[in-house]
Amino acid sequence: MCCQFLDFVYNQSMTNFDPQLSTSLAVFFSLFAAFCWGTWFIALKHLGDYPVDAFYVTLFSASLLLVWGVGYAFDGPALLEDLRRMAAAEPIRIWVVLGCGVLYVIGLRLSLAAMQMIGLTLTQPIYASANVLAGTLIAALVGGVPQGLSIPRLGLGVVFLLAAVAATMAAGRLRASSAAGDSSPAARTTLWKALWVLLVSAALIPAYTLAISYGLRSVSHPQGLAVLPFMALLASGAFIGALLAGGGMLTRRKQWGRLYRAPMRLHLYAVLSALAHYGGNIIHTFATARLSSVVSWPLGFTSGLWTQMWGLIYGEFRGAPRPAYLWLAAGVLLYALGAWLIAF
Repeated sequence: MCCQFLDFVYNQSMTNFDPQLSTSLAVFFSLFAAFCWGTWFIALKHLGDYPVDAFYVTLFSASLLLVWGVGYAFDGPALLEDLRRMAAAEPIRIWVVLGCGVLYVIGLRLSLAAMQMIGLTLTQPIYASANVLAGTLIAALVGGVPQGLSIPRLGLGVVFLLAAVAATMAAGRLRASSAAGDSSPAARTTLWKALWVLLVSAALIPAYTLAISYGLRSVSHPQGLAVLPFMALLASGAFIGALLAGGGMLTRRKQWGRLYRAPMRLHLYAVLSALAHYGGNIIHTFATARLSSVVSWPLGFTSGLWTQMWGLIYGEFRGAPRPAYLWLAAGVLLYALGAWLIAF
C-alpha cells in the first residue's frame, strides 16, 4: 500500500502542468498576451541615456529566471524529464527551439534600435506587416491546422490585420510628415537606416513562430514539448541571443560598467518588462497548446494595437493633422475586426 502511494506521488510529480483551457479562455489568453507584448516597449521611453543593450541583458536574464522558476514551481521533475525525453527521441527539436530563441531575440533587438530611431508608431506597422504573413504561413505549414478551422475565415482575419497595419502606417506617415524638421536630410537618412534595420529584424523575428509551431505540443502538433519545458528551452536560447546581441555591443563599446552601476530604477524597468514579455509568452504558449499556433499567432499580433495606443498616450502623435488620427482610428477598428474573425 505504501509503495502504491509512493508510485502515485512519483507519477503525479512527473506530469507536466496542463490547465486544459477552454477555447474561449485560450482566446482571451492570446489577446491578453498581446496586450503584454505591446506594453513592455514603453520602458524604452524611460531609459534616458542608459544603453538599451544593458537593459536588454537584464531583461532576458530576468526572463530566464522567471521561466525556469515558474517551470519548476508547476512541473517539478517533469520539467527536465520532458526535455530529457525529447533530447533522446528527437534532439533536432531541442536545437531548433534553442536556435530560434537566439535568432528571434537578435531580431527583436534590431527592432528596438529602430524604435529608438523613429518611435513606436512608425516602427510597429512596418515590423508587423512583414511578420504577420510570414508567421501565419509558418504556423500553418509547420504547426498544422486544427480540425474544423475555417481557412477562408482565418485568411480574411489576417487580411483585416494587414489592413490595420496599413492604416496605422498611413497614420504614422502623416504624423512624421507634419513633424518639424522631418524633411531634413538627416531625418530622411535616419528613416532609411531604420527601414533597413527593420528589414533584417523582420527576417529573424518569425523564428519565434517556427519555434512554437515545431517545438510545442498542441492540438494540431502532438509531437512537441509540453508548455513549460518548451518555454524554459526558448528562454535559454533567448538569454544566449541577448548575450550575443546586447552583451556583444556592451563589450564593443566598453559599457558593462553602466549596467553594474545603474540605479535600481532602471533594473526595475527591465524586470517589469521581463514579466510582461515572458509572462505574456507563457500565457500565449498555453493558449497555443489549445488553439494551435496558426490561430494564436495572428491573435498575438493585435499587440500592435497596444503599441500604437501607448505611442499615442506618450505624445508621438502630438501636432499631427486630423487625417492621421482618422487613419489611426481606422486601424484600431480593423485590428478589432481581424481579431474577432480569427477568435470566433
